[in-house]
Amino acid sequence: MGLASAAPRDLLDLPDHVGQRAVSFRFDLIDGRTGVRRGPLTPLRGTTPSLSHDVTATIVRRVSGLTLGAVDAERVNPLTDRVAISMVVGDRPPSVYPLGRYMIADSVEVVRSGGSTAPLTLFDEMFIVDQELESGFDAGGQLVDQAVARLLDGLPIGEVAMDSTEQRSVSSWSPGTSRASALRDLATMGGYFKPWFDHQGRLRLRRAFEPAGQAPTIDLDASRRVVRNSISRVSDLLTAPNRFVVVSNDPGSDAAPLVGTYDVPASAPHSIARRGFVLPRVVEAQLPSQALVTVYARTLGIQQTIYESVELSTPPDPRHDGYDVVRWDGQLWLETGWTMALAPGGEMRHTLRRAYPTTDGDDPA
Repeated sequence: MGLASAAPRDLLDLPDHVGQRAVSFRFDLIDGRTGVRRGPLTPLRGTTPSLSHDVTATIVRRVSGLTLGAVDAERVNPLTDRVAISMVVGDRPPSVYPLGRYMIADSVEVVRSGGSTAPLTLFDEMFIVDQELESGFDAGGQLVDQAVARLLDGLPIGEVAMDSTEQRSVSSWSPGTSRASALRDLATMGGYFKPWFDHQGRLRLRRAFEPAGQAPTIDLDASRRVVRNSISRVSDLLTAPNRFVVVSNDPGSDAAPLVGTYDVPASAPHSIARRGFVLPRVVEAQLPSQALVTVYARTLGIQQTIYESVELSTPPDPRHDGYDVVRWDGQLWLETGWTMALAPGGEMRHTLRRAYPTTDGDDPA
């Protein structure tokens, strides 16, 4: 098999001169303890598995609709096995694009006269992280990336790809708290987007950025890949907050509380400058410094600000991973979710959030 980088770009961008392409999906059974590949799995004919990516969920990626026949069902150990999914594009030679590694979250045996079939639901390996802490965890004033490494130490989740941060945390979590909840809290304190497992099966913590200030990673305007009549727009701008406020109080201190604020860009239609009044969202958090309170407010704003959003469909494209900046309709958008049909001829449904540039002295008119 050729490497992903060897694939002709046209097979993904689909310009006008490319009339068709060969696409298939591969499901490989892996022993989760040893990493040994145990051979391919073949979903039952007539079923269409789908892979969804939703950054608002704790477990970001899920596979549904994967049904195995009697022979494959007998081979699978749902307690220890993993399933690696890939998209295969082209045939001279084919190029293989990984789509992640998944564990079995729900297994139902359907008994038939010809043998039992197994409809499976798969989760990414955040399921391992999303278990209760046996003992409390104290960040202890460490740099957030160091605290995250300590929180995850010993878990069988493979590589962690994490940007560095200068932010520290003094927060703690009691026994019984979800480790994933503590991880997401630390991610916000460190100025990261919410964590997710990427196409390579790595746990990713990426520093949050203003999407309007980034170069697009995917350009849907460069070729006509958006499916006609698939576009729907949603706007919650009438009730969307335009200021995020984080307040840190120390109950044992007489010092004034620390307050951090983040205002949505003035170019946004629901900004303070354009609406003429403030719609705040106020959050309390125990944070040790003004710098950390400010970073926390900014990260919340970037993650949760409700801009105009759009849903649209394209042919499946394995370049879409997590928090991609997409150019479409002449504008930049942050991709917050997608669902891909894992069968030839299927579509990929995208959820994009409009990005507005940060400007000084915008004219609100």
